[in-house]
Amino acid sequence: MTLKKRLLALCMAVVMVFSLCSISAFAAAPTDDKQPVVIGRYDAPLSECLEPGMAMQVGIANVRVNSYATYDKNDGVQVHVELYVPWYSSPKPEFTGMTGNVKLTMNGQSTSKYFSEVATGDETISTDVDTGRKASSGTSGTVFVSGTAVALNALANGGQFSISYDITIP
Repeated sequence: MTLKKRLLALCMAVVMVFSLCSISAFAAAPTDDKQPVVIGRYDAPLSECLEPGMAMQVGIANVRVNSYATYDKNDGVQVHVELYVPWYSSPKPEFTGMTGNVKLTMNGQSTSKYFSEVATGDETISTDVDTGRKASSGTSGTVFVSGTAVALNALANGGQFSISYDITIP
């Protein structure tokens, strides 16, 4: 019985040593690298005009578009674009591709970047677009995102989307 107790005590000691080794006793050194800051966001159901130029919008199945812009001093403005279906919705589309354009307007100047993303029947599809635009603090602008998505198991096998939202450089 004492051999079992000694063996158990030895195992516990080894576990304690490993757990103490994984705990950092010192605070992390400060870094100059700041994480990008979210400067604008859009999240709503994907909708499409019935006819070009008409104001009435129709929902496209249960797909939502989520886009947000981030900013950091080194990279400038970056835009994330994602199409998804909430967990509680059904049927789930199977995205196979998404292409489009991100247009950023600040200080009266526009920058356009095209994007293309391929998927293999995933429930979400997303991409990040680096506009490369930098500006001084307090500068306002607008992000325009437009594109087309293709999906299996979706109404009309996908569709077009177009959104916009305002940003302000921190």
